[in-house]
Amino acid sequence: MTRSLWAIAALLLASLAAPATAHHSFGHYDMTKLAEIEGTVHRYEWSNPHCWLFIDAKSASGEPVTYGFELSSVGEMLRRGWKKSTVKFGDKVKVKYRPMVDGTPAGLLVSAEKEGMGLGDGRALR
Repeated sequence: MTRSLWAIAALLLASLAAPATAHHSFGHYDMTKLAEIEGTVHRYEWSNPHCWLFIDAKSASGEPVTYGFELSSVGEMLRRGWKKSTVKFGDKVKVKYRPMVDGTPAGLLVSAEKEGMGLGDGRALR
């Protein structure tokens, strides 16, 4: 293979990798902050490309608000010990998360705890 063919092949491979990395941007989350909130499960979406956990909680001013937390894909969640039945409507949970940069009541879930949920040794699910 000539040098020009190798260069074309390398460029082709590089162009295919760019769209894959673009999907996984965490720019809308403040990765320098870790917040924690307690609330009640409002909805739990077990779907790809990402699972979601929504909880009803109180805002800093005491007003009721629904927070949304992005999780990983179904496959990754299974590897981490989660199941479709891990949480359900009405469960009381405490979550640690990376908050949204714009202050929206949402974030990237870091860990979640509820009574009877965990890895069997007191650790939260991540």
